[in-house]
Amino acid sequence: IEFLMRYGWGWSIFFGAITLLVSCTSMPAPPTPTEPMIPAKPMLTATLLPPTFAPLGEQSPTATMIPTATPIPCDVYVGYCLDDGHFLLERPIDAAYLDQIERGYRYGTTVDGKREPHHGVEFSNASGTPILAAAAGKVIFAAEDKPAIYSPWERFYGNLVVIQHELPEIADQIYTLYAHLSTIQVEEGDLVQIGEQIGEVGMSGGAIGSHLHFEVRVGGKTYTDTRNPELWLKQLDENQGAIVGRVVNQDGKLIRIPLFVDKVESADSTLERVASLEAYAPEDHPVGIDDFWEETHAIAGLPAGEYRLSFSYAGQYWERFVEVRQAKVTAVYFMIE
Repeated sequence: IEFLMRYGWGWSIFFGAITLLVSCTSMPAPPTPTEPMIPAKPMLTATLLPPTFAPLGEQSPTATMIPTATPIPCDVYVGYCLDDGHFLLERPIDAAYLDQIERGYRYGTTVDGKREPHHGVEFSNASGTPILAAAAGKVIFAAEDKPAIYSPWERFYGNLVVIQHELPEIADQIYTLYAHLSTIQVEEGDLVQIGEQIGEVGMSGGAIGSHLHFEVRVGGKTYTDTRNPELWLKQLDENQGAIVGRVVNQDGKLIRIPLFVDKVESADSTLERVASLEAYAPEDHPVGIDDFWEETHAIAGLPAGEYRLSFSYAGQYWERFVEVRQAKVTAVYFMIE
């Protein structure tokens, strides 16, 4: 039932007919919810799903296909789903400085193959800018990263602080990592409070320019236990939300292509380009993905409203119109032929 509620009722009629042929037990009709249904985990076995979305012949210059309401129940392969976000961590940089994530080198990306797959996000600030604990916890590392415990090679992160957190909303252990510091102001074993200063921005290790490299790791401390910090940090504005996406073919193989995000301007239904999202790095250079969404594209800090997601693949153009809501994550999956 969760599968049908999550992935739409359009094909449930087809599968229901087959079920009646092999079973004498009928299933009662599920209740109609008032919000999109959220399962324990999305089922991503694409081979069970026929193609549900046809490509468009050409790009739409204006938004003429905006849904008037959230699909109920939701269907990530035809429409979209609205899920509760994590958004539990405070910004590690105070609002008096640059507390916005650097958009040019997002989590999981390589800048078109020019850099290593990114396991965190950047906060570009001058050396000496205070760095704050994103949540209360225990410092489990506070030194130069040698030997390489948290990184693929020594001195990769330079001066490094790692904090272990126990968040009541999350069953798994959470770790936050703060890299390239100029100075470290805590010691291993210290208990720190949320917002407490733990060091200063610098460019130690393999940093290019002065900035804070910030990571979130879930369930473990290894280099592949990372998660996209955009989906964990609190939004800068309470009216903001996020979008996660995934593109697969009918065999379930991930298609890693850029995904364009455009904001729909309600006054005249014109479109404003917000981002071109590079897909997360391929399997030979993996980064961690969310256990629930298993996303390959993600962006947070989006003002609530209507958006278009689009991409071109194999000579065809695809688009989907979705809604972003306050403190929610809009999940959108594409299946292409």
